[in-house]
Amino acid sequence: MFSVEKQIEVWKKVAYDSALLEAVEHSDVFQVSDISTLRKKWSAEEVSVAIELMRARSSAMGRLENAKTIISDLEGVQQTSSSAVAKWKAKRFAKCKHVVDLCCGIGGDLLYLPEHAIGVDINPLRCWMAQQNAAKKVDCCDVLSYKELKNSMILIDPSRRDAHGRRLTLDEMQPPISTVQEICKQARGGCVKLSPAINIEDAAEIGALQEVEYIEDRGRVTQGVVWFNELVQGDCEVTATSLTKGESISGFVETPRIFGEFGKWIFEPNPALERAKLHGKLANELNFWEPAFGLGLLCGDEFNESKWFTAFEVLSITSLRVEKVSDALRTLNAGEVEVKTRGGVIDPDVWQKKLQKPANDLNERLTVFALRVGKKRVAVITRRVKP
Repeated sequence: MFSVEKQIEVWKKVAYDSALLEAVEHSDVFQVSDISTLRKKWSAEEVSVAIELMRARSSAMGRLENAKTIISDLEGVQQTSSSAVAKWKAKRFAKCKHVVDLCCGIGGDLLYLPEHAIGVDINPLRCWMAQQNAAKKVDCCDVLSYKELKNSMILIDPSRRDAHGRRLTLDEMQPPISTVQEICKQARGGCVKLSPAINIEDAAEIGALQEVEYIEDRGRVTQGVVWFNELVQGDCEVTATSLTKGESISGFVETPRIFGEFGKWIFEPNPALERAKLHGKLANELNFWEPAFGLGLLCGDEFNESKWFTAFEVLSITSLRVEKVSDALRTLNAGEVEVKTRGGVIDPDVWQKKLQKPANDLNERLTVFALRVGKKRVAVITRRVKP
Protein backbone atom coordinates (compact mmCIF):
# COMPACT_ATOMS: atom_id res chain seq x y z
CA MET A 1 0.00 0.00 0.00
CA PHE A 2 1.63 3.28 -1.04
CA SER A 3 1.50 6.59 0.85
CA VAL A 4 -1.19 9.25 0.50
CA GLU A 5 1.31 11.48 -1.26
CA LYS A 6 1.98 8.71 -3.79
CA GLN A 7 -1.77 8.13 -4.25
CA ILE A 8 -2.33 11.81 -5.05
CA GLU A 9 0.62 11.79 -7.42
CA VAL A 10 -0.82 8.83 -9.34
CA TRP A 11 -4.31 10.36 -9.40
CA LYS A 12 -2.92 13.65 -10.73
CA LYS A 13 -1.19 11.81 -13.54
CA VAL A 14 -4.11 9.54 -14.43
CA ALA A 15 -6.95 12.06 -14.21
CA TYR A 16 -5.60 14.08 -17.11
CA ASP A 17 -4.13 11.23 -19.18
CA SER A 18 -6.76 11.06 -21.91
CA ALA A 19 -4.95 8.25 -23.73
CA LEU A 20 -5.01 5.99 -20.67
CA LEU A 21 -8.65 6.77 -19.86
CA GLU A 22 -9.71 6.12 -23.45
CA ALA A 23 -7.80 2.84 -23.47
CA VAL A 24 -9.51 1.72 -20.26
CA GLU A 25 -12.91 2.75 -21.62
CA HIS A 26 -12.43 0.48 -24.63
CA SER A 27 -11.02 -2.46 -22.63
CA ASP A 28 -12.68 -5.32 -20.80
CA VAL A 29 -11.19 -4.78 -17.36
CA PHE A 30 -12.33 -8.26 -16.28
CA GLN A 31 -10.12 -9.86 -18.92
CA VAL A 32 -6.55 -10.64 -17.85
CA SER A 33 -5.33 -10.16 -21.41
CA ASP A 34 -6.76 -6.62 -21.61
CA ILE A 35 -5.21 -5.66 -18.27
CA SER A 36 -1.86 -7.07 -19.40
CA THR A 37 -2.02 -4.97 -22.57
CA LEU A 38 -2.70 -1.81 -20.55
CA ARG A 39 0.18 -2.55 -18.18
CA LYS A 40 2.64 -2.72 -21.06
CA LYS A 41 2.26 1.05 -21.43
CA TRP A 42 1.20 2.20 -17.96
CA SER A 43 2.08 1.06 -14.42
CA ALA A 44 -0.16 -1.26 -12.43
CA GLU A 45 -1.04 1.63 -10.06
CA GLU A 46 -1.98 3.91 -12.96
CA VAL A 47 -4.17 1.27 -14.58
CA SER A 48 -5.87 0.52 -11.26
CA VAL A 49 -6.65 4.20 -10.62
CA ALA A 50 -7.86 4.68 -14.20
CA ILE A 51 -10.27 1.75 -13.86
CA GLU A 52 -11.57 3.14 -10.56
CA LEU A 53 -12.05 6.60 -12.08
CA MET A 54 -13.98 5.23 -15.05
CA ARG A 55 -16.17 3.14 -12.70
CA ALA A 56 -16.90 6.26 -10.68
CA ARG A 57 -17.84 8.28 -13.77
CA SER A 58 -20.11 5.50 -14.96
CA SER A 59 -21.83 5.40 -11.57
CA ALA A 60 -22.24 9.18 -11.61
CA MET A 61 -24.15 9.22 -14.91
CA GLY A 62 -27.68 10.48 -14.38
CA ARG A 63 -26.86 11.82 -10.88
CA LEU A 64 -24.06 14.30 -11.41
CA GLU A 65 -23.98 16.97 -14.10
CA ASN A 66 -20.20 16.68 -14.32
CA ALA A 67 -20.22 12.87 -14.47
CA LYS A 68 -18.04 12.75 -17.59
CA THR A 69 -15.30 14.84 -16.01
CA ILE A 70 -15.68 14.10 -12.28
CA ILE A 71 -12.47 13.14 -10.49
CA SER A 72 -13.34 10.59 -7.85
CA ASP A 73 -13.22 6.99 -6.82
CA LEU A 74 -16.42 4.96 -6.73
CA GLU A 75 -16.97 5.43 -2.99
CA GLY A 76 -16.67 9.19 -3.31
CA VAL A 77 -19.33 9.35 -6.03
CA GLN A 78 -21.70 7.09 -4.08
CA GLN A 79 -21.45 9.25 -0.97
CA THR A 80 -21.85 12.65 -2.62
CA SER A 81 -25.11 14.54 -3.16
CA SER A 82 -26.69 14.42 -6.59
CA SER A 83 -26.35 17.67 -8.56
CA ALA A 84 -30.08 18.34 -8.20
CA VAL A 85 -29.99 17.98 -4.39
CA ALA A 86 -26.75 19.96 -4.07
CA LYS A 87 -28.21 22.82 -6.12
CA TRP A 88 -31.36 22.83 -4.01
CA LYS A 89 -29.45 23.08 -0.73
CA ALA A 90 -27.10 25.72 -2.15
CA LYS A 91 -30.03 28.11 -2.67
CA ARG A 92 -30.24 28.79 1.07
CA PHE A 93 -26.54 29.69 1.15
CA ALA A 94 -26.68 32.02 -1.87
CA LYS A 95 -26.51 35.30 0.09
CA CYS A 96 -24.28 34.09 2.92
CA LYS A 97 -20.93 35.86 3.23
CA HIS A 98 -18.98 33.11 5.00
CA VAL A 99 -19.72 29.50 3.99
CA VAL A 100 -17.78 26.41 5.04
CA ASP A 101 -18.43 22.89 3.73
CA LEU A 102 -17.20 20.54 6.46
CA CYS A 103 -16.42 16.91 5.50
CA CYS A 104 -16.66 18.10 1.89
CA GLY A 105 -15.57 14.79 0.34
CA ILE A 106 -15.13 15.05 -3.44
CA GLY A 107 -16.86 18.44 -3.54
CA GLY A 108 -20.34 17.47 -4.77
CA ASP A 109 -22.02 20.09 -2.56
CA LEU A 110 -19.09 22.51 -2.58
CA LEU A 111 -19.36 22.88 -6.37
CA TYR A 112 -22.73 24.66 -6.10
CA LEU A 113 -22.08 26.72 -2.97
CA PRO A 114 -21.09 30.40 -3.41
CA GLU A 115 -17.73 31.07 -5.08
CA HIS A 116 -16.15 32.14 -1.78
CA ALA A 117 -17.17 28.91 0.02
CA ILE A 118 -14.37 26.87 1.58
CA GLY A 119 -14.20 23.09 1.81
CA VAL A 120 -12.71 21.19 4.73
CA ASP A 121 -11.84 17.49 4.88
CA ILE A 122 -9.39 15.33 6.79
CA ASN A 123 -8.55 13.11 3.81
CA PRO A 124 -5.79 14.65 1.62
CA LEU A 125 -6.88 12.71 -1.48
CA ARG A 126 -10.48 13.83 -1.03
CA CYS A 127 -9.28 17.43 -0.57
CA TRP A 128 -7.40 17.30 -3.87
CA MET A 129 -10.43 15.77 -5.62
CA ALA A 130 -12.71 18.49 -4.19
CA GLN A 131 -10.34 21.20 -5.45
CA GLN A 132 -10.39 19.72 -8.94
CA ASN A 133 -14.17 19.23 -9.01
CA ALA A 134 -15.31 22.45 -7.35
CA ALA A 135 -12.47 24.84 -8.22
CA LYS A 136 -12.62 26.29 -4.69
CA LYS A 137 -10.30 26.55 -1.74
CA VAL A 138 -10.12 23.38 0.36
CA ASP A 139 -8.37 23.12 3.73
CA CYS A 140 -7.04 19.70 4.68
CA CYS A 141 -7.55 19.29 8.42
CA ASP A 142 -9.74 17.66 11.04
CA VAL A 143 -13.08 19.50 11.18
CA LEU A 144 -12.79 19.41 14.98
CA SER A 145 -9.75 21.68 14.83
CA TYR A 146 -11.07 24.08 12.19
CA LYS A 147 -11.17 27.55 13.78
CA GLU A 148 -13.07 29.68 11.24
CA LEU A 149 -16.66 28.88 12.20
CA LYS A 150 -17.71 31.75 14.46
CA ASN A 151 -19.32 33.93 11.78
CA SER A 152 -19.88 31.18 9.21
CA MET A 153 -22.77 29.29 7.74
CA ILE A 154 -21.81 25.64 7.57
CA LEU A 155 -22.78 22.54 5.67
CA ILE A 156 -21.56 19.38 7.38
CA ASP A 157 -21.78 15.89 5.93
CA PRO A 158 -20.66 13.27 8.49
CA SER A 159 -19.56 9.91 7.11
CA ARG A 160 -22.44 7.47 7.58
CA ARG A 161 -20.75 4.30 6.26
CA ASP A 162 -17.67 2.42 7.40
CA ALA A 163 -14.97 0.83 5.22
CA HIS A 164 -17.24 -2.18 4.63
CA GLY A 165 -20.21 -0.09 3.51
CA ARG A 166 -22.12 -0.72 6.74
CA ARG A 167 -24.60 2.02 7.64
CA LEU A 168 -23.60 3.74 10.86
CA THR A 169 -25.86 5.00 13.64
CA LEU A 170 -25.85 8.66 14.63
CA ASP A 171 -23.44 7.86 17.45
CA GLU A 172 -21.14 5.80 15.20
CA MET A 173 -20.91 8.17 12.22
CA GLN A 174 -17.79 10.32 11.86
CA PRO A 175 -17.91 12.78 13.43
CA PRO A 176 -20.60 11.41 15.80
CA ILE A 177 -23.82 13.32 16.47
CA SER A 178 -22.55 14.68 19.82
CA THR A 179 -19.56 16.27 18.05
CA VAL A 180 -21.77 17.58 15.24
CA GLN A 181 -23.94 19.26 17.87
CA GLU A 182 -20.88 20.96 19.38
CA ILE A 183 -19.64 22.10 15.95
CA CYS A 184 -23.04 23.59 15.12
CA LYS A 185 -22.96 25.66 18.32
CA GLN A 186 -19.95 27.54 16.92
CA ALA A 187 -21.65 28.57 13.66
CA ARG A 188 -24.34 31.13 12.90
CA GLY A 189 -26.41 28.56 11.05
CA GLY A 190 -26.35 25.97 8.31
CA CYS A 191 -27.35 22.40 7.69
CA VAL A 192 -26.36 18.89 8.65
CA LYS A 193 -26.74 16.18 6.02
CA LEU A 194 -28.02 12.98 7.62
CA SER A 195 -29.75 9.78 6.57
CA PRO A 196 -33.18 9.93 4.90
CA ALA A 197 -34.32 7.75 7.81
CA ILE A 198 -33.71 10.40 10.47
CA ASN A 199 -36.53 11.35 12.79
CA ILE A 200 -37.36 14.89 13.81
CA GLU A 201 -36.07 14.23 17.33
CA ASP A 202 -32.62 13.48 15.84
CA ALA A 203 -32.27 17.24 15.32
CA ALA A 204 -32.16 17.83 19.09
CA GLU A 205 -29.44 20.25 20.18
CA ILE A 206 -28.44 21.12 16.60
CA GLY A 207 -28.70 24.87 17.01
CA ALA A 208 -31.39 26.78 18.87
CA LEU A 209 -33.85 26.44 15.97
CA GLN A 210 -34.22 23.37 13.77
CA GLU A 211 -36.06 22.42 10.61
CA VAL A 212 -35.80 18.87 9.26
CA GLU A 213 -36.12 18.63 5.48
CA TYR A 214 -36.70 15.41 3.54
CA ILE A 215 -35.67 15.66 -0.11
CA GLU A 216 -37.11 13.38 -2.82
CA ASP A 217 -35.16 13.05 -6.04
CA ARG A 218 -36.39 10.80 -8.88
CA GLY A 219 -38.91 8.96 -6.72
CA ARG A 220 -36.71 8.31 -3.66
CA VAL A 221 -36.05 10.24 -0.48
CA THR A 222 -32.29 10.61 -0.87
CA GLN A 223 -31.44 13.00 1.95
CA GLY A 224 -32.58 14.11 5.35
CA VAL A 225 -31.22 17.56 6.14
CA VAL A 226 -31.33 19.41 9.46
CA TRP A 227 -31.32 23.18 8.97
CA PHE A 228 -30.51 25.22 12.05
CA ASN A 229 -30.49 28.78 13.37
CA GLU A 230 -30.29 31.48 10.66
CA LEU A 231 -30.99 29.13 7.75
CA VAL A 232 -34.29 27.84 9.14
CA GLN A 233 -37.08 29.12 6.89
CA GLY A 234 -40.33 30.25 8.48
CA ASP A 235 -42.28 28.87 11.42
CA CYS A 236 -42.14 25.12 10.88
CA GLU A 237 -40.55 21.96 12.21
CA VAL A 238 -40.39 19.94 9.00
CA THR A 239 -40.26 20.41 5.23
CA ALA A 240 -40.93 17.96 2.40
CA THR A 241 -39.31 18.74 -0.93
CA SER A 242 -40.00 16.95 -4.20
CA LEU A 243 -37.35 17.80 -6.77
CA THR A 244 -39.24 15.59 -9.22
CA LYS A 245 -42.31 17.83 -8.96
CA GLY A 246 -40.50 21.05 -8.11
CA GLU A 247 -42.56 21.54 -4.94
CA SER A 248 -41.93 22.09 -1.22
CA ILE A 249 -44.29 22.14 1.71
CA SER A 250 -43.51 23.06 5.32
CA GLY A 251 -45.41 22.81 8.56
CA PHE A 252 -45.90 20.78 11.69
CA VAL A 253 -46.63 17.07 11.94
CA GLU A 254 -50.35 16.26 11.93
CA THR A 255 -52.13 12.93 12.27
CA PRO A 256 -54.74 12.22 9.59
CA ARG A 257 -58.28 11.22 10.52
CA ILE A 258 -58.63 7.43 10.91
CA PHE A 259 -61.61 5.65 9.37
CA GLY A 260 -61.49 1.90 8.78
CA GLU A 261 -63.01 1.92 5.29
CA PHE A 262 -61.79 2.54 1.76
CA GLY A 263 -63.33 5.33 -0.28
CA LYS A 264 -63.65 5.68 -4.03
CA TRP A 265 -60.06 6.82 -4.31
CA ILE A 266 -56.66 5.92 -2.83
CA PHE A 267 -54.04 8.65 -2.66
CA GLU A 268 -50.41 7.59 -2.35
CA PRO A 269 -48.29 10.42 -0.91
CA ASN A 270 -44.98 11.52 -2.35
CA PRO A 271 -42.24 9.71 -0.35
CA ALA A 272 -40.85 12.98 1.05
CA LEU A 273 -44.31 14.10 2.18
CA GLU A 274 -44.91 10.80 3.95
CA ARG A 275 -41.43 10.69 5.48
CA ALA A 276 -41.93 14.22 6.81
CA LYS A 277 -45.32 13.14 8.22
CA LEU A 278 -46.94 16.07 6.46
CA HIS A 279 -49.41 13.90 4.57
CA GLY A 280 -51.69 14.29 7.59
CA LYS A 281 -51.63 18.07 7.16
CA LEU A 282 -52.87 17.80 3.56
CA ALA A 283 -55.27 14.97 4.42
CA ASN A 284 -57.03 17.18 6.95
CA GLU A 285 -57.19 20.04 4.44
CA LEU A 286 -58.54 17.83 1.62
CA ASN A 287 -60.92 15.71 3.72
CA PHE A 288 -58.93 12.51 3.17
CA TRP A 289 -58.60 9.81 5.80
CA GLU A 290 -56.28 6.93 6.66
CA PRO A 291 -57.90 3.44 6.69
CA ALA A 292 -55.58 2.26 9.46
CA PHE A 293 -53.21 4.13 11.76
CA GLY A 294 -49.73 4.45 10.27
CA LEU A 295 -50.70 2.92 6.91
CA GLY A 296 -49.50 5.99 5.01
CA LEU A 297 -52.06 5.63 2.22
CA LEU A 298 -54.99 8.03 2.26
CA CYS A 299 -58.54 7.60 1.00
CA GLY A 300 -61.24 9.93 -0.23
CA ASP A 301 -64.62 9.91 -1.94
CA GLU A 302 -63.73 12.68 -4.38
CA PHE A 303 -60.87 12.89 -6.84
CA ASN A 304 -58.31 15.59 -6.05
CA GLU A 305 -55.49 16.42 -8.41
CA SER A 306 -52.45 17.25 -6.30
CA LYS A 307 -48.74 17.11 -7.11
CA TRP A 308 -48.19 15.59 -3.69
CA PHE A 309 -50.26 12.46 -4.35
CA THR A 310 -50.59 9.75 -6.95
CA ALA A 311 -54.29 8.95 -7.32
CA PHE A 312 -55.78 5.48 -7.83
CA GLU A 313 -59.45 4.85 -8.59
CA VAL A 314 -60.79 1.95 -6.50
CA LEU A 315 -62.41 -0.70 -8.72
CA SER A 316 -62.78 -3.70 -6.44
CA ILE A 317 -61.91 -4.95 -2.95
CA THR A 318 -61.42 -8.62 -2.14
CA SER A 319 -59.74 -10.84 0.44
CA LEU A 320 -56.00 -11.17 0.10
CA ARG A 321 -55.83 -14.57 -1.57
CA VAL A 322 -54.16 -15.10 -4.93
CA GLU A 323 -57.10 -16.96 -6.47
CA LYS A 324 -59.60 -14.32 -5.30
CA VAL A 325 -57.48 -11.46 -6.63
CA SER A 326 -56.86 -13.31 -9.89
CA ASP A 327 -60.61 -13.82 -10.41
CA ALA A 328 -61.32 -10.15 -9.72
CA LEU A 329 -58.61 -9.06 -12.15
CA ARG A 330 -59.99 -11.36 -14.83
CA THR A 331 -63.44 -9.82 -14.40
CA LEU A 332 -61.90 -6.37 -14.79
CA ASN A 333 -60.06 -7.46 -17.96
CA ALA A 334 -56.65 -6.74 -16.45
CA GLY A 335 -53.43 -7.39 -18.33
CA GLU A 336 -50.23 -6.02 -16.84
CA VAL A 337 -50.50 -5.85 -13.02
CA GLU A 338 -48.57 -3.69 -10.57
CA VAL A 339 -48.56 -4.91 -6.94
CA LYS A 340 -47.91 -2.61 -3.97
CA THR A 341 -47.96 -3.32 -0.27
CA ARG A 342 -47.36 -1.67 3.09
CA GLY A 343 -45.77 -3.22 6.15
CA GLY A 344 -44.47 -6.31 4.33
CA VAL A 345 -47.90 -7.95 4.19
CA ILE A 346 -46.84 -9.92 1.10
CA ASP A 347 -43.89 -10.14 -1.28
CA PRO A 348 -45.06 -7.86 -4.13
CA ASP A 349 -42.59 -9.35 -6.64
CA VAL A 350 -43.89 -12.89 -6.07
CA TRP A 351 -47.51 -11.80 -6.32
CA GLN A 352 -46.85 -9.70 -9.40
CA LYS A 353 -45.44 -12.73 -11.25
CA LYS A 354 -48.46 -14.83 -10.27
CA LEU A 355 -51.02 -12.23 -11.33
CA GLN A 356 -49.35 -10.97 -14.49
CA LYS A 357 -51.08 -11.46 -17.84
CA PRO A 358 -49.81 -10.48 -21.30
CA ALA A 359 -50.65 -6.86 -22.08
CA ASN A 360 -52.55 -5.97 -25.23
CA ASP A 361 -54.62 -3.10 -26.60
CA LEU A 362 -57.83 -4.51 -25.13
CA ASN A 363 -56.90 -4.96 -21.49
CA GLU A 364 -55.89 -2.56 -18.73
CA ARG A 365 -52.84 -2.07 -16.54
CA LEU A 366 -54.16 -2.17 -12.98
CA THR A 367 -52.60 -1.73 -9.54
CA VAL A 368 -53.25 -4.05 -6.59
CA PHE A 369 -52.67 -2.81 -3.05
CA ALA A 370 -52.09 -5.69 -0.61
CA LEU A 371 -52.90 -4.28 2.82
CA ARG A 372 -53.70 -5.12 6.42
CA VAL A 373 -56.51 -3.04 7.89
CA GLY A 374 -57.14 -4.02 11.49
CA LYS A 375 -57.33 -7.81 11.52
CA LYS A 376 -58.27 -8.05 7.83
CA ARG A 377 -55.90 -8.66 4.93
CA VAL A 378 -57.39 -7.16 1.83
CA ALA A 379 -56.53 -6.57 -1.81
CA VAL A 380 -57.69 -3.25 -3.25
CA ILE A 381 -57.71 -3.31 -7.05
CA THR A 382 -57.28 0.12 -8.59
CA ARG A 383 -56.65 2.08 -11.77
CA ARG A 384 -53.77 4.56 -11.57
CA VAL A 385 -54.63 8.07 -12.75
CA LYS A 386 -51.99 9.24 -15.19
CA PRO A 387 -50.53 12.66 -14.33
